[in-house]
Amino acid sequence: MGLITVLIFGLVFGGIIILGDSPRSEADIETDCSPEGAVPKEVNVKNLPTTDVGSYNKQQLTNAAIIINEAKTAGVKQQGAIIGLMTAIQESSLKILANDGSWEYQEGSRIMTKPEWAQARQTVVKSLDLPHEGVGHAWDALSLMQQRPSAGWGTVEQIMDPSYAAGTFFSRLKKVPDWESLPYELAAEKVQVSGLPDNYARQRADAELLYAALQGATVEVSEDDESYAQCKDGGDTRKPDSGDPYDGPTSDSGWVFPVENISRIQYNYGENRGQWPHAGEDFSSPKDTPIYAAADGQVIRASCSNLVVGRSPCQIQIDHGQIGGQRVSTLYVHMFENGVLANVGDEMEAGERIGKVGTNGNSTGYHLHFEVWLGKKIINPVAFLKEQSVKIPA
Repeated sequence: MGLITVLIFGLVFGGIIILGDSPRSEADIETDCSPEGAVPKEVNVKNLPTTDVGSYNKQQLTNAAIIINEAKTAGVKQQGAIIGLMTAIQESSLKILANDGSWEYQEGSRIMTKPEWAQARQTVVKSLDLPHEGVGHAWDALSLMQQRPSAGWGTVEQIMDPSYAAGTFFSRLKKVPDWESLPYELAAEKVQVSGLPDNYARQRADAELLYAALQGATVEVSEDDESYAQCKDGGDTRKPDSGDPYDGPTSDSGWVFPVENISRIQYNYGENRGQWPHAGEDFSSPKDTPIYAAADGQVIRASCSNLVVGRSPCQIQIDHGQIGGQRVSTLYVHMFENGVLANVGDEMEAGERIGKVGTNGNSTGYHLHFEVWLGKKIINPVAFLKEQSVKIPA
C-alpha cells in the first residue's frame, strides 16, 4: 500500500490541506516525526474529521484515535503508536470485527486440536451478540488486532472493547526485548506471530499519516498526489525513519557499520537455537562484500580453526579497548578462508577492511554474523551500534 492520496477535511490552498477551523501556528503545522517523541496529546474521539481521511471513514478514525490514546497511556511513544496502527490496519482495516466461527479446521494444525477448536468456536461466536463493525472468519480471532481468546488475550467481551484490545497489544509489545531497536514491522510481528511481517510494513505509510492527521498536523499533497505531513526536523511522513540508505562506513563516534552493502538485517539476535541462543546479528549481503572493522582496535583472533565455541568458521575478533570501564570486542563470522584478510596483532582503524562476506559453516546464505561483547557479556549489536550513533541501513 502506498501513501494515501487526495485527503483530508478542511480547505485546500496551493496543495496544502489545512485541518480544522482555527488558525494554526508554525509549531502546529509541523509534527514531531521522531520515534523517540512522546505522543503529545490524547485525541478527542468526539471531535474527529467529519469526512474520510483517504480510504478511512469516521468509524475507522475513531478506532485509530483509541489506539493512539492507549499508546500514550502505555508510554510507548510515537514509535509504539505507529506500530499499533500498522497492526490494526493490517489485521482488521481498523474495524472491530466479530467472528462467525466459520473457520474450517485444518487437520494436524499446531494451533489447536480439533476438540479445542470446537470449544473455541463455541466461545467466539458470542462476539456476534456484541457491538461490531464487521465479521471476520480466521480461527477465533477478534476485534482490531485479531486477538484470540484461546491464546490468552482475554475474554470475548474484553477483546471486543477496542481500548482493551489496544492496551493489551501495547502491554505485550513492551515485553518484547529491545523492541525499540527493531524495524516497526518486526516489532509488530513479535507480538502478533503471524509469520508475515512484510504485511505490516506495507501499512506504515498510512499509519504515519493517520497519526499525524489525528494529532492535528497540516497535510500537504505532492505533485505526485502523495499526501504527507511535515516534520519538525525538515523531513516528512513520506520517508519513515527506518534508517538512511547506506553510503559507506562513516560515523561521528568512531564506530561504523561493519558491512559495505546489505540486502537485509535478519534481526535474529537472541533467538533460541537449541544449545545456544543466537548470540549475534546476521547482515545478509552478496558474496565477497567487504567487511570492515567496526571501530579502532587490535585483532585478537583471525582463524578458521581456533574458534569461539558455538560459532561457525572462520572468525575474526577485534579488541576495541574499554568503554565505561568494560572491555569491548567485536566478532565477525562466516568468512571463507580466503575471505579472512586480517591477522592476529594487526592494528585496525574503524572502516578498515578485514574480510569478505561468505557463507562458511552453519549458514543458510551469504551474510556476516556480527557480535558485540561488553566484558564477558554478549549484547544486542544493533542496539549497541545505535548507541554509538552509527547509521543502520534500512
